[in-house]
Parts: sequence; structure tokens; C-alpha cells
Amino acid sequence: MIKAVQYFNFSNALEALEFYEKNFDAVINSKSLATDPMFADALDEMGMSKEDAETFVMNAEFEVLGQKFMASSTGGHKEIDNAGAAAAFTFDINNSDELEQVKSFYSKAIEAGCRADMEAGPTEWTEYFASFKDPYGVSWMISGE
Repeated sequence: MIKAVQYFNFSNALEALEFYEKNFDAVINSKSLATDPMFADALDEMGMSKEDAETFVMNAEFEVLGQKFMASSTGGHKEIDNAGAAAAFTFDINNSDELEQVKSFYSKAIEAGCRADMEAGPTEWTEYFASFKDPYGVSWMISGE
């Protein structure tokens, strides 16, 4: 089966992953730092010090609400605004467990300092929708079906 996975780039992916783990209940499935032995001979080629390698994420896979995402740090920790990066979750509006999961996800995100673009509640198309932006510029949406 072919799947599409949202891939994020962050100037500091390690920091973003820690934020998601703490505030989005993300599960980190894998994380390869530039300090991994497989990259030992490439640090010079990448122009990276051993100190920088300790926080540079070459690739990571994580899950939020059971959905997989991937991430890495940008070369040279180049700033990136992630304008346009969005993740949309849909759920069964009639499933009380799913509704409680997304409500909790939204509440924790707002408590963690994410900015609500559209506060949780009913819309013309669903009984529950919410949209917010995290500190790394990624927009997250939740929509009942």
C-alpha cells in the first residue's frame, strides 16, 4: 500500500519533537541525529561541528493522534517559517472516544501556547472543527465527519 506522510523541516527539529511529545502526546518512533555513527564521516562534508551534530535531526518519525509524520532539521539550522504547512485530522463525529481525543488534543495545544486560528466548535460543515498554529509555524486542523 502506498502512503503519503507529511514531512516537516524545522530549524531545530529536536526542539519541535520535544514540544510535540510534551504537548501533543506525540510518540517518537525513531530519531536519527547527526551524531549517529552512520554519519561520522559526513560531518566535515556537511560543514557541521560535533557540537552541532548533537542537536541536528537527520530524520525522525513521530505520531500524533495515531497518524505518522516525519521531520528533520534544516541545513545550518536555517530559519524556516513553515507557511502553508498544515496537517488536517478528520474523525467520526459520532464516536465519543474520538471526539474526546481531539478535544483533549486541541485543549493541550492551546494551553501550550499554540494560537487558535478558528476556535473549537460547530461550523457550517461539521459539529466540531478547530484550527490552530503551533510555535513552529505548522497549522493543525481537526474536523468531524
